[in-house]
Amino acid sequence: MVDTNVLIDLVSSGRPAHEDAVGAVRALLAADGFDGCVLSSSLKDVYYVYCRHYGDEPAARGAIRELRRMFALVNLTAEIVDDALGSDERGFEDGLLRAAAELSGCDYLLTRDAPGFHSAKFKKVDAPGLLGILSRARG
Repeated sequence: MVDTNVLIDLVSSGRPAHEDAVGAVRALLAADGFDGCVLSSSLKDVYYVYCRHYGDEPAARGAIRELRRMFALVNLTAEIVDDALGSDERGFEDGLLRAAAELSGCDYLLTRDAPGFHSAKFKKVDAPGLLGILSRARG
């Protein structure tokens, strides 16, 4: 699962973590045995941030189309919402991502905010950490 903050980094070339996000996602998409997914509600957050920052609605739609092409969607369900509401994450969005990743059987969450997912049952990795995992898997 890819966290919303990494998706925003990925589509926003001016962000400090952009190059790290691009490298990690490129490696993920090229890796055998690894698939990337995003929570469907994260796409609306990326769209909103992109439009507010760049003021370019057509480009925002293009960015979302590209993300949709790259990643499988995990749909927001009542089960995910209820799990997140009952969780102890610092923020509701973190609870949604954690619940979606766990209920989908994800092994990793690509994020810049690992402490936000302290009770997660999966591994939290940043972009360099994911690159290391993928490099070892190629072995």
